[in-house]
Amino acid sequence: MGLSNETKPVPEFVVDSLLRSPVVTIRHTYCRGTCRHQSAEECTTTTQLVFPYRGVYVRHVGVDQAVAEANQVLFFNAFEGYRISHPVPGGDASLTLVIGEAMLRELAPTTLMRDGAKLLFRQSRLWIDARTQALVALLRHSLRQKIVEHLEAESLSLTLVQRALGPRTTHTPGATFGRQRLVDRVKLVLASDPARRWT
Repeated sequence: MGLSNETKPVPEFVVDSLLRSPVVTIRHTYCRGTCRHQSAEECTTTTQLVFPYRGVYVRHVGVDQAVAEANQVLFFNAFEGYRISHPVPGGDASLTLVIGEAMLRELAPTTLMRDGAKLLFRQSRLWIDARTQALVALLRHSLRQKIVEHLEAESLSLTLVQRALGPRTTHTPGATFGRQRLVDRVKLVLASDPARRWT
């Protein structure tokens, strides 16, 4: 009996559940990023905080777009349609946190939230500082290596969210729409060839 040369195809999208508790759900998401153009519209059923940590992709919400990269947290509002594109090859990976609504209302400043009964963020992203990025790496590593207790992981998650949404550690993009689009284009050009010495 000969050995088969057939191999199972690598899926485009892989989601691993790292923690599920009454306080927080944490998932690790990896995407191969083979689709360069905008995907079909999709949405989530829960409001999510997404921390990209590897690779680059673009999230489109209506006419707004955000280049997802490691120095940002992206807000995926519940039932808000969006599209994803991957103009830079190489795939991407993110850590996603879903915080219970009551807890998120306590942690999120009202200035970041839309008016109304639904828990929705005003903007699509915030810039985060280096220490917040380090918390993302610590949480991800601890959960994937199974070296953290659930209670400790919950506490670390809430610390991460509090820091990511804190006024002293985040920065809302203040540029005009046109200037922000230009910045996003520059980010994509730099990401397309990180070894090049750009002028």
